[in-house]
Amino acid sequence: RGLNNPSKYREVSHFILSNKISLLALLETRLRESNVFQVAKSIRRQWNFCSNHGASLPGRIVVMWDPAHIEVNVSFIYALCDSRARKQLWKDIIFCANRFKRTPWTLLGDFNVTRFSHEHNNSCRVTKAMEDFNYAIRSAELDDLKSTGLKFTWNNMRSGTAVISKKLDRALGNWQWFKVFADSYAHTYNPGISDHSPLSIQLMQQVQSSGRPFKFLNFWADHSDFLNIVRHEWAKTYEGPPLRKI
Repeated sequence: RGLNNPSKYREVSHFILSNKISLLALLETRLRESNVFQVAKSIRRQWNFCSNHGASLPGRIVVMWDPAHIEVNVSFIYALCDSRARKQLWKDIIFCANRFKRTPWTLLGDFNVTRFSHEHNNSCRVTKAMEDFNYAIRSAELDDLKSTGLKFTWNNMRSGTAVISKKLDRALGNWQWFKVFADSYAHTYNPGISDHSPLSIQLMQQVQSSGRPFKFLNFWADHSDFLNIVRHEWAKTYEGPPLRKI
């Protein structure tokens, strides 16, 4: 909680590099709007960033991304502790689901409520808040991504019989997401600077396709139209990040 300590954003920077992250959200940063630039550039100098200070004065969410990578439709979630206040978020998710129905869309973050009884280490109760959450997920036609790593994503930092662990953080996708990124999965890491564990989405299809080598066959250059075709294609202009242009 809070990202004002330099040791914390050094750990975030290490996490990005060691896990090859290209897009991330930091939740509950408690940064002043005037400090976001300094912190974001200390983590990754060349990355773009934005925050939700316009909607929340404490600045609960800071999003950072590598501008050289492809675009995806992703929503980062930080749900309130009050179950009644979360109902507006559920309505917003259903509204957005209708807008993204024809494109791949994923949501990940802290939903502050579990879906199932086995997502709590010492309680089998199904609460009204859980029922509301599951109703919203079904209405939005979303489902959990396949997951690896830790079962619980949050704990109360206690030990022995006093410990409480829950799965409050998760990644969801719509039908188009599962269709396009069928091999994607969510991974829950060991906790670090937070009482919540980091959560990432791995896009296996993207990793596999980016690793295929480009082969140039020398006999292509012997074709009579070779130079004209190259000259014609090279003269075209494309919009987007440098890698996409190439």
